Amino acid sequence: MGSVEKNIFLHIMIAHREFGPIAKKILDRIDSGEEAVTSSLTIAETCAWLEYRKRKADVDIFLDAVESHSSLHRCETTYADELRAKEIQPSYPRLEFFDRVYVAQMERLKLTEILLK
Repeated sequence: MGSVEKNIFLHIMIAHREFGPIAKKILDRIDSGEEAVTSSLTIAETCAWLEYRKRKADVDIFLDAVESHSSLHRCETTYADELRAKEIQPSYPRLEFFDRVYVAQMERLKLTEILLK
């Protein structure tokens, strides 16, 4: 099972010429039953990106779309994930805090793949 991060959702929503079709194939596979995980942090970051870009109306559309994918599991981001992100900083000095939180979540959930293609 792989992790779906915010760029997959955003590439579809902005119809990115290069990455949009790849992202759509990933969500099509999930629609066809491939199990995947996304997190409450990913969802919140995606919604914040939409609001920042004056696309508030798309937030509800996005949340409805996330709910429509029955094999896309949603996990909660925990404070323990954030503490682990702080702890692993020396191992990942070039990653921003949010990205280390994703690493911590993936460790906790025993995920080894970010769905990119």
